[in-house]
Amino acid sequence: MLNILIYIFITLLFCVNIYFIIKFVEYVYCAFIIKQPPNVSTVKITKQKIVEQINTYYKMAKTVCDIGSGYGNLARFIAKNTNKKVVGIENVKFSVYVSKILNVFCGGNLKIIQHDAYDYFDKTEQIFDICIAYLGPQEVQKLIKYKHKMRVLICVDFKINSVKPTRIINAGHGYTLFNHKKYPHKLFIYEF
Repeated sequence: MLNILIYIFITLLFCVNIYFIIKFVEYVYCAFIIKQPPNVSTVKITKQKIVEQINTYYKMAKTVCDIGSGYGNLARFIAKNTNKKVVGIENVKFSVYVSKILNVFCGGNLKIIQHDAYDYFDKTEQIFDICIAYLGPQEVQKLIKYKHKMRVLICVDFKINSVKPTRIINAGHGYTLFNHKKYPHKLFIYEF
C-alpha cells in the first residue's frame, strides 16, 4: 500500500513539475520572442459581470469573440452561461492546445482559432456582435482600428484612450498589475 502511495506521489510531482516547466517556457516565449504579456486568467467575478452584461444588454447577439483567449477560461464560461456562439482567438500554440483539450467539456458553442487577432480581423469578413479583450494597455489601443468588425467591445481592466466608453462597470475587487501599475478590475464597454 505504501508503495502505491509513493508511486502516486511521484507521478503527481512529475506532472506538477512538467506543468511549471511548460508555463515557464510559455512565459519566456511570450515575454521575449513575441513580446506580449503572458496569459492572465480572468477572475470569477469579472467573468460573471461579463456574462451579466451579455445576458442583460445584448440578448439578441449571436456571436462573441474572445480576443487573446489564452487557455479559454473566459470563452468557456461565456459559452456555458449564454446561448451565444463563442470564438476564441489565441496566437500561442500551447495555449490553443490546452484550450482545445479543456473545451471537450464545453459542447459545440465554442471554437478556438490559432491566429494573431489583428491579422485575423484583417483577413476575415465576419462581424462579431460582441468582442471581449483582456489585453495589455498598449494592445487594447489597436482594437479601435477594427471597430467595423464588432458591434460591441468589452475591454477588461484596460480602456481605449481615444474613445469614450458607453458604460464602465466595476468588475470586482482587486486589480491587474501591469508594468508595476495597478489597474482596478473594470469593464469598459464600447458600442459601435
